[in-house]
Amino acid sequence: MKENTKYNWMRFLRSLRSVEMTASVILIFLFTSCTKNIDILGLFMTFNESPDERFAQSMEYNDEHGYDKITGVPDDYEVYVMSDIHVDFSTNNLDRFVSDYLADSVAAPFALCLGDLINATGHFDLFDEHVKPVSDAGRKIYYTVGNHDLYFDQWKDFFSRFGSSTYWFEVQTVSGFKDLYISIDSGNGTLGYDQRRWLENVLKDKQNQGYRHILVFTHTHFFKKDSSQGHTSNFNLEETYDLLDLFDKYDVSMVLQGHSHSRDLTTFKDVVYLRVDALEDYALDAYYTILNVGNYINYEFVKVN
Repeated sequence: MKENTKYNWMRFLRSLRSVEMTASVILIFLFTSCTKNIDILGLFMTFNESPDERFAQSMEYNDEHGYDKITGVPDDYEVYVMSDIHVDFSTNNLDRFVSDYLADSVAAPFALCLGDLINATGHFDLFDEHVKPVSDAGRKIYYTVGNHDLYFDQWKDFFSRFGSSTYWFEVQTVSGFKDLYISIDSGNGTLGYDQRRWLENVLKDKQNQGYRHILVFTHTHFFKKDSSQGHTSNFNLEETYDLLDLFDKYDVSMVLQGHSHSRDLTTFKDVVYLRVDALEDYALDAYYTILNVGNYINYEFVKVN
């Protein structure tokens, strides 16, 4: 009698789990069909290009266009950094960033964008239109891709506008100091095998070339200290440990990250991990970041709303 009761109870629990799973799947598809702003399925898995496939396209782009070397920069220079702009229909904070950057006569001729340029489908046009004054002024923004830039199969649009998401460029100052900047694609919360191998090869090749600083910039952060992003695009622990060791081994000075819309500073094995704020219009406290790069790297945060 007891065995039958236990069996019936276990069968009941299994049926409940089955109902819960079925309901979850139905809700996911309902939400997917009802909204253009949230790619529900994309939160759980990649249906389009994998990190290795995007990396291959980025390498083809780099082979064709080469790697930039920026010369004549002052020994101490400023780098404007923005992340998580999430352009939907308004661009107030993005316009403020562009305006401040172009008005700063001592800023470097390049800025960094750490991903999540847009919030939904079809808004790369609007973003592109509002950063065009930067290229018109003879300056450049270097981009890395965020998870929102990949949702709804948007990598193709990102790539056609901004090019490679995995690359490096070099800055040479008037006195001959050299700084190396490396963009890595973490839009899916992993580098993938090929990009990881490329990253180590670049660091190994560059380690004896006399760089003052090596800065890595990417979208997904390495230290998850809260649940603000749920499960979306977070590195697994094994890959995190591996990359932290890699950055330490090759004397990376700073790793710049976005993704969680909140500022954080962590130093691990002498590498500074700086997570910057979101610039999106809907943020209660929106900031961009200015790096002051010289013998040391300092930073300041500029509130825009």
